[in-house]
Amino acid sequence: MLNIKHIKYFKKILPKNFVFSEPGDCWAYGYDNSKIHVLPECVLFANNKNQIQDIVKYCFENNIPITTRGRGTGNTGGSVPIGNSIVLSLEKMDKILKVDIDNRLSIVEPGVINKVLQDILKKQNFFWGPDPSSQEYSTIGGNIANNSAGPRAIKYGTPRDNILGLEFISGKGEIHKTGVKTSKGVVGLDLTRLFTGSEGVLGILTEATLKILPLNNIVKTIEITFENVENASDTIISLMTQPITPYKLEFIDNESIKLINTIKKNHYDKNCNSAVLLEIDGEKEYIDIMLEKIIKVIKKNKYKKVTVAGNKQDIEELWSARKSLSPALREIGGYKINEDIAVPISNLTILLTNLNRLSEKYAIKIVNFGHAGNGNIHVNLLFKSDEEKKSENSKKCLEEIFDLVLSLDGTLSGEHGIGIIKKKFINKEIDKKTLSLMNDIKKQFDPNNIMNPNKSI
Repeated sequence: MLNIKHIKYFKKILPKNFVFSEPGDCWAYGYDNSKIHVLPECVLFANNKNQIQDIVKYCFENNIPITTRGRGTGNTGGSVPIGNSIVLSLEKMDKILKVDIDNRLSIVEPGVINKVLQDILKKQNFFWGPDPSSQEYSTIGGNIANNSAGPRAIKYGTPRDNILGLEFISGKGEIHKTGVKTSKGVVGLDLTRLFTGSEGVLGILTEATLKILPLNNIVKTIEITFENVENASDTIISLMTQPITPYKLEFIDNESIKLINTIKKNHYDKNCNSAVLLEIDGEKEYIDIMLEKIIKVIKKNKYKKVTVAGNKQDIEELWSARKSLSPALREIGGYKINEDIAVPISNLTILLTNLNRLSEKYAIKIVNFGHAGNGNIHVNLLFKSDEEKKSENSKKCLEEIFDLVLSLDGTLSGEHGIGIIKKKFINKEIDKKTLSLMNDIKKQFDPNNIMNPNKSI
């Protein structure tokens, strides 16, 4: 239990109702989408960087761990307050400080909701590249902390590719500024990219300068179905090795197709084994030429059916199939493990074939779908009970999946991060000396180890 003197200090420096100390008030701030729950010692809110600086300095002097939180949409427990941690919520720091169309940048506070920013930028025919599936709820700060992207990353990149500079407060309570406000800049070490994806272990974000881009005014949506995974993978490689970079390129496996057909009756043909949902974007004058070239690339491969959406309703129909997967998974698999591994796209066939083998070996239903153009596949292990999910059989299957991914030159997380859930596996991907170097870097930012301790690295 946090000493009452600490609560009194926080109440002294923060506005009224910015400190929660009663368990009932704190409860909702103890979990994220991982479903792991730990009751916070207390919950603090800040609406400016001076308040954050005062909080961090006090916690540094008193060795109080801090877990920074956006909206809790993460999947790996990154914002769960383990180790007697307080929670610092940045949800009230939600100002869009600047939109500078001339210089293609926007300056925002960390609590801005991704979709809110996108809607404001869209009015001026601009957008910010990252579009995680949680964008209606997740914050820019959370997106940056996990380097969270989405389907559009295939063409427009992850947060690391779309941030010019940051302002953050280190574990000693010092304010630091990184990066530039120009499209080029090579002065000093690139702390901006280092901080992005660091999951809150280096400091607390207070401001981000984002690179924004003009919107193309037309998007074309295409669905392609296949008899087998090999044909789907060959088509994905063909699409990624021609000059027109897809706007989105999503893969759906056989188990996913079965699930979709339970909700949207006969959306896919009986003999359909896998599918790809493809989008391209461009200007009105060129989009039909681009579409013609893309169709030619597709038709050089083996496929069952190509469907080009003719209007908005058709587009919504095609995407509703892909979006129906999550509710279908919830319906049949109340207990699941959701991984977000990534492999080079040339290894997709080997990955997916072996995932089917492991599904049979361990008698666990595995459903795979995701961002095919990045090789970022969401691997869902489904169970009938919590006991099955926590069983030795489940653990062995997951371990073998991770070993498979690494043997294919892949990575254990494409966009969800490490948090608590994957921390015990990180030494599979990163060797001991490199992990030691990373921890030494953390000590420079956070000498007392109060910033989201025992997470990520």
